[in-house]
Amino acid sequence: MDDGAAPPVPGIINRENWIGALPGTVRLAVEARMTRFTVDPGMPVKRAGEAATRIFQVESGFLSLIGLHVDGRQALITIYASGNCFSETAMIARRMHNHTTIALTPAVMRQLDRDDFWELYHRHPEIPEALCRKFAEAISRQMASREQRATQRLGKRVAMMFDNLAEHAGSETSEGSVRIALPITQSDIADLFDVTRQSVHREVANLKQLKLVERHRGEWIVLDPVRLHQICSY
Repeated sequence: MDDGAAPPVPGIINRENWIGALPGTVRLAVEARMTRFTVDPGMPVKRAGEAATRIFQVESGFLSLIGLHVDGRQALITIYASGNCFSETAMIARRMHNHTTIALTPAVMRQLDRDDFWELYHRHPEIPEALCRKFAEAISRQMASREQRATQRLGKRVAMMFDNLAEHAGSETSEGSVRIALPITQSDIADLFDVTRQSVHREVANLKQLKLVERHRGEWIVLDPVRLHQICSY
């Protein structure tokens, strides 16, 4: 990343797409080797403990990266959206997958098998350079997320999460609100921020009282996305 570039902003969803950022001829060479498949909600794309035999890219839809607590409960780590790629770290490190990835919505995926990945990796120096940039930006986001946890109140971090979801996974309604059609619970939010569900419930109740968000038939709705974004910018 150039010294003058803006630092990556942490969020539950980002639009990182290193394959799409490759020079045209290299990108086409990668895409020509990829195969497409579909997954239904709840279906795993990869499981923790499996060998990394391919890398994946989301063409459409949303998937969740899931970790496990010591007591066996699942914990939401992040959400993959269109363009996002994953499993490169395990592939390059030649290790098993550490986490499970599950479809949140119907999704169309692309996959690149291990032999094709390594052939392209060694043939095109732009690929390791792009991956190095991706990994560096991921570390920057992790550091920024830790800084947020240390310096910002939970209420603002929850508000920023809804702002991020509205931007990347929302659809605007005729009333000007934004509907987030992802099955995210308050327990998921608590796991994401490593706090209790009761703490999240209190902050969500405050956002509801301010008429910024509500939950309707299992879906989150950002009632006033402009005002929510303004609050997150302070």
